[in-house]
Amino acid sequence: MNQEIIKYARENNLIITEKALRLLNNYNYKKIIEKLKGKEILFVKENDILKIQNEKNQKEENFEENFENNFIILDKYDITNKNYSQGSVEDFHKLFIDKYNTISQILKNRLNCEYTTIENAKNLIKNQKVDIIGMVYEKRMSKNENLILDVDDPTGRIKLVILNKDEEKFEKYKQTLTDNVLGFKCNVLSKDMLIVNEIIYPDIPLEKNKSTTTIDKYIAIIGDTHVGSKLFLEKEFAKFIDWINGENGQKEIIEKIKYLIIAGDLVDGVGIYPDQYDELAITDVFKQYELFEDYILKIRENIEIFIISGNHDAVRLSDPQPAIDKKYLPRLYTKKNIHIMGSPSWVIFDGLKTLMYHGASLHGIYAEIKGMQMDKPDLAMKEVLIRRDLMPQYGHRQTFVPIEKNLMTINEIPDIFITADVHHHAYSKYKNTHLICSSCWQSTTKYQIEKGHVPTIAKVLLFNLKDETLLIKDFEEDKNE
Repeated sequence: MNQEIIKYARENNLIITEKALRLLNNYNYKKIIEKLKGKEILFVKENDILKIQNEKNQKEENFEENFENNFIILDKYDITNKNYSQGSVEDFHKLFIDKYNTISQILKNRLNCEYTTIENAKNLIKNQKVDIIGMVYEKRMSKNENLILDVDDPTGRIKLVILNKDEEKFEKYKQTLTDNVLGFKCNVLSKDMLIVNEIIYPDIPLEKNKSTTTIDKYIAIIGDTHVGSKLFLEKEFAKFIDWINGENGQKEIIEKIKYLIIAGDLVDGVGIYPDQYDELAITDVFKQYELFEDYILKIRENIEIFIISGNHDAVRLSDPQPAIDKKYLPRLYTKKNIHIMGSPSWVIFDGLKTLMYHGASLHGIYAEIKGMQMDKPDLAMKEVLIRRDLMPQYGHRQTFVPIEKNLMTINEIPDIFITADVHHHAYSKYKNTHLICSSCWQSTTKYQIEKGHVPTIAKVLLFNLKDETLLIKDFEEDKNE
């Protein structure tokens, strides 16, 4: 975030002092810098920012002031413009060590026990109680239908046995995935084997952040537009653009929409899957993005727009994905109200921490955990929160860039968690986190027909930051849900 503020200030011929930089992290820095650049100063000090805020507070309240946008982009969690890799095998090792350290620290705060390393556990006597934190290396069933896990930590590896004696617990523990970092409450069986009594997931606590807005203010959420496909729902998307600009009534809601999130797969891309060329209306990816820009540039500029990458976009397929390059979206990059970010990304909207991730790695959850379905993506979203990891399994249905800092672990507690990818909208709540998966703007593909998956199309999800309720505007049937 700091580098982004410094860069924006330089572009406006301003130099930010250290104290002023810390203060700007608490406000909408772009609007403050816009006001400061007209005051004929070079060095921006703390008092300059406070003066701007005081001027704002002294103004008579009107519609625009009531709906002042208030967001903070948490740049430290976005891979864009960061180089954490030298492309070596050692980077993979650092990646998993960083994941282990991050999640094990969360577990240490949750485990009501005396944690020890695997190396020390191997020196304990039979039947002694021991608590360890390990990453699951391998998982299998024994001849006696017990679950065997090989787990390791930076000090060593050990076998864990989970006995099939409590059906409900055993079914839950079978959902353990390779590469999960978990806490295990055990008894020693032998030097190289422990009996597991309980598995502790890092999970999210039952925390509750309060929104800072006292008025109705909406985030509009869409994703998977797939511009360039023959199946792109051009008519419905154009209708959405007209609606959000207030051209088709419902102004009591529309004028309260202050943020728009587009959760990846802006275009259909080229060469993403076999025989895709036959399904494209536009076969040049630059032309696909040009048409996408044409639509987005029609949206009124008092809406802050946040765009993340998806697996069909012109970025690397592996997670974490950087922001789509400026060469594909040159006109959008010039707009101060449009923020183009990587996946995952974090933004605080009016006090509510929001995690945005396109969602490709969730396919590993659908494949591995019983009861997970693509028409209920919020269930898979819940599972990654429980594991505090957007990619709980390395390389399973989705690949990972070998970087020394793992940006897929969920370090913060999101108040809102937004995904896309599966072309099926969903909403639920886990603890105090709102789980929102967007609809799509592409009709049913051949692949979806083969899989028996029916997408939900042309729906805009509207999240009210004041009372944390959700509305759905349906452009397929032009009705509200």
